[in-house]
Amino acid sequence: MNVGDLLSADAEPARVERVAITALADGGIHDLCPSYLAALRRALADEPPPFGTRAYSELYRDAASDARWLAISLMTNAEREGDGAKRLWSLAACSTDTDHRRQLKEHAVDESRHALFYLALLDFAFPGLTEPSFRLALRQLSPRYALDTELVPVSGSPYAKPPTIDDFIQMNIAEIRTAIHHLMQRPALAAHAPAENFAGMQPILDALLRDELRHVAYTAALIERLAHSPVRPDVTAMVRKRLRDFNAITTEELGQVAFDCSVSCCEKRPHCRAKAGVATAFLDAPF
Repeated sequence: MNVGDLLSADAEPARVERVAITALADGGIHDLCPSYLAALRRALADEPPPFGTRAYSELYRDAASDARWLAISLMTNAEREGDGAKRLWSLAACSTDTDHRRQLKEHAVDESRHALFYLALLDFAFPGLTEPSFRLALRQLSPRYALDTELVPVSGSPYAKPPTIDDFIQMNIAEIRTAIHHLMQRPALAAHAPAENFAGMQPILDALLRDELRHVAYTAALIERLAHSPVRPDVTAMVRKRLRDFNAITTEELGQVAFDCSVSCCEKRPHCRAKAGVATAFLDAPF
C-alpha cells in the first residue's frame, strides 16, 4: 500500500486503518508496530469512527460545494494548526526524553508551517477573496516556529507538562482524522480553484499529506515503544477510550455541519483542539 493508493481510493469503512498502515509503510517503519495496530483494530471494531465512512465523505463533499463554507474551513484549518503548534511546543519544552523532545519540536514546526500552507491554499482557491488587512491578520495565526527557535513553554499553556502515552494516542487519532480531512479536501479545492492555479496548489497539498502521514507514523512508533515499557499500559483500552472521545466530537460537529473542533467542544474536552475566533470574523463579510 502506498500514498498513491490512498489518494485514489474511495472512502470505505477501513479507511482509518488504511491511513495508519500507509503512514507506517511510507515512513519506513517495517515492523508496522504490531501492538499499536492491534490496539487500533480492536478500537475500530468496538468504536467505529464516523470519519472513516463514505457517508462522512459525502457530507463533507456537499458542505464543500459551497465556496464560502470551504473558504472559512481553510481559515479554520490555519487556526487549528497554529494552535496545535503551540500545544506541541509546550509539550516538547517539558519533555525529559530526548527523542520525544526532538519529534514534538519537529511536529510543532510542521504545524506552524501548515497554518501558512492553508492560507496559501485559500489564496490559490479563492484569489483576491480577503482584504489585505484581514489577510495580514490571518498570517498571525502561525507562531512561526523553526528548529533553531529556543524551546520554552508557551506562557500559561495547560500543555506545559511532560507528554504521556495518552497524549501520543490523542495525537495519533487526531492526525489520522486530519489526514482523512485532507483527502476529502483535495477534490473540493480542485472544484473551486481556477484551473491556472492547480500547479501552484499541488506541492502544498503533497507536503501537507506527507507531513500528516509522518505524524501518524512517529506517534504510532512512540505508542509502540511505550506499550512495551516496564509500566505496560493497557494500550487497547486507552486507544478505545480516545477513539470514543473523537467519535463524540465528530458527531457533535456533524450536527453543526462542521468538520473542525469548536470553542464549546474544546471547553468541554481538554484533548480537543480549539477553533479560534479569527475565521468567524469573515462570516459577516460579503462574498
